[in-house]
Amino acid sequence: MNTVFTRCIARASAAGARSLHGGAAKKSIPAPRGDIQDPAVFLTKIGRSSEQAAEKFKSWDHLFTASTQEMKSGLGLSVKQRRWILNWREKYRQGVDPYVIPLKPVKKKSK
Repeated sequence: MNTVFTRCIARASAAGARSLHGGAAKKSIPAPRGDIQDPAVFLTKIGRSSEQAAEKFKSWDHLFTASTQEMKSGLGLSVKQRRWILNWREKYRQGVDPYVIPLKPVKKKSK
């Protein structure tokens, strides 16, 4: 059997097929648009008390490059806050301007 092929198969099975490819592509940092010029305004626009985390982000670049792990351990954001910010961060990259989506009121259980 071909030794190059054998080494390739062994490498793929030991480290997983993803290790054969380059890492995930780096996400771009979008330029601020319209009246959204800094993290504080962005977080205020998306709502759900995200503006409380505004002082934790150092800059626009930091807002769009912070990983989930960094938001958890370094910035101390809750799961809901992290997911909400990450969701809106991706939408903003795709060209959607932030708007407030209100939470639906919780219905009380009837007996």
